[in-house]
Amino acid sequence: MKMTGYLSATVVGLALAFGVSSGAQAAWITPTTVYWADTDNDVNDPSREDPSNVDVAGDGKFLSIGYHDWAVFDFGREFVPTTDGVVIETTYTCNDTNGDGRCNNWPESVDVYAIADWDSTGFDDTDPLTGGTTGADWFFITDIPNADAQGGAMFSVTEPFRFLALVDTSDKQQDGFDVDYIAVAPLPAAAWFLLTAIGGLFGGRWLKGRKGATA
Repeated sequence: MKMTGYLSATVVGLALAFGVSSGAQAAWITPTTVYWADTDNDVNDPSREDPSNVDVAGDGKFLSIGYHDWAVFDFGREFVPTTDGVVIETTYTCNDTNGDGRCNNWPESVDVYAIADWDSTGFDDTDPLTGGTTGADWFFITDIPNADAQGGAMFSVTEPFRFLALVDTSDKQQDGFDVDYIAVAPLPAAAWFLLTAIGGLFGGRWLKGRKGATA
């Protein structure tokens, strides 16, 4: 069993890459720490075993999770709902003629989970979802098949979280899901200002209406 923790401090703005047209969009934030366990030692290419490979999109490097293995990504602080996320997967010569979202030659996929508090030292090596430190359970977000993630699979997290887990559910018993990039983008500060302004506007109108009704 290989257990790797990787520290990073990368913040990458990839708004245009994922169709976000406004400069107000928050930068995509990559993990500060990656925990990965190849429990079956079925990832045989050392270049695919480096957790730092998930920091940069489209550079030809990726982290192979391993068949039915997992990786946990620590984003360094807690994010509030709603936060967008993206995962990019790399599979060479991927074709999805079956229409199930998986590449025919390498049918791979992951389940995505999130949690606000997780103890990296207190979990079962074969299952990271046992590591909640406050009694809270990991919550399921979505499943991502690899063909759908070749250009980036987007998802939204609607509960507070700090950690994301990718748990491999592939059919092919080698390497598993190959993570080229994973990142999150909280609701931009500009959007909060806009929501506050809108709330203040309607709140002011409501108060004015109340005053008029009682005059």
